[in-house]
Amino acid sequence: MKIRSLLLCIFLLPALLFAQASAESAMLDSDYYTATDANNRTLKLAEKPSSILIAGKAGNMPANALFLFEEVAEMDLTLPKTDQGLGDFFSFIRPELNQKPRISQTASVEEIASKNSDLVLMKATHFESIARKLDALGIPNYTMNLESYEDWKTELRQLGKLLKNTSRAEALIGLYEERVQYITDKVKTLKPQEKINVLLLQAERSDATFAYKIAPDGWMQTWMVETAGAHAVWKGANKAANGWSTVSFEQIAAWDADLIVLVSYKDASEQYQKAVMNSEVWANLDAVKTGQIKASPYDMMNYIQPVASWILGLQWLAKQAYPTLFADLDMEAAVRTFYQEFYHIADEAKLEVLLDLYRTSIASNSK
Repeated sequence: MKIRSLLLCIFLLPALLFAQASAESAMLDSDYYTATDANNRTLKLAEKPSSILIAGKAGNMPANALFLFEEVAEMDLTLPKTDQGLGDFFSFIRPELNQKPRISQTASVEEIASKNSDLVLMKATHFESIARKLDALGIPNYTMNLESYEDWKTELRQLGKLLKNTSRAEALIGLYEERVQYITDKVKTLKPQEKINVLLLQAERSDATFAYKIAPDGWMQTWMVETAGAHAVWKGANKAANGWSTVSFEQIAAWDADLIVLVSYKDASEQYQKAVMNSEVWANLDAVKTGQIKASPYDMMNYIQPVASWILGLQWLAKQAYPTLFADLDMEAAVRTFYQEFYHIADEAKLEVLLDLYRTSIASNSK
């Protein structure tokens, strides 16, 4: 039976490869630029989009994906505010974007339409509020989800089709897969008793009050911890309808994780780490006693979120969880090569700025 299955695969493989090559050739030869978006709509453009507007909140996510393609260098772009409080990555690599006013994240459909862009790009969550209304006006628009590893692979392929640059899309997916496999190959050697318990908390501050939240089970942050080979101790505890859920200190103490990672998407993570380490309330937690309260890494965006640099967050998490297993993982080299390979940044001065920001973000972890 096994021999028969193997022979079947051998005979079918050339046919599958031929079909894939034929589909690729048909796409490249077509007069249209066509792709299917996250809401399962097929967009068909007569010309390659040269002016793109990114609309709505969380615009940094589709912008991250778009900027991975070389075509973006020649595009006329209109961006919403994409600074999460740590700096604006897109104007950093394309300074001329500072000369063009940003559109509000809450801009009306009428304002978006008035920009006369070839294409409006947005998060899939804006389908009802923006995309459907733009459809009614006959304005080409395209949605992206980008909330998981599978989303990133699927949607990079579709974006590659839309730009007729599928070779770049496949190269990007290959780069992600190589880094992910490096981690999964190592952590699969761990015995069950060797896996540590990790608690990832989003930290927020309002005046003198600190709040801590856990991610939903299906979100990328949870997947990252598990892919790094650890137990996500909060899994199953988020009862919010959608999004992060606030947890009490009593619950945090009950989990008593081996490693606690503090993430902030609005400001520097290390201030929350300092608050925890200096708190008498937290003092009896094992992670505090062993110095395993870690500020999450970032440069102009935090790595522990579903933007393109999530792969750096995954690599960092794996090294924090199992430093001996990942002793050969040089995070500074990983950051440098990420920006060289994914964003084609060759300017040493720019690379050094990003590396300095990364070094600063995790400097308190070694104190």
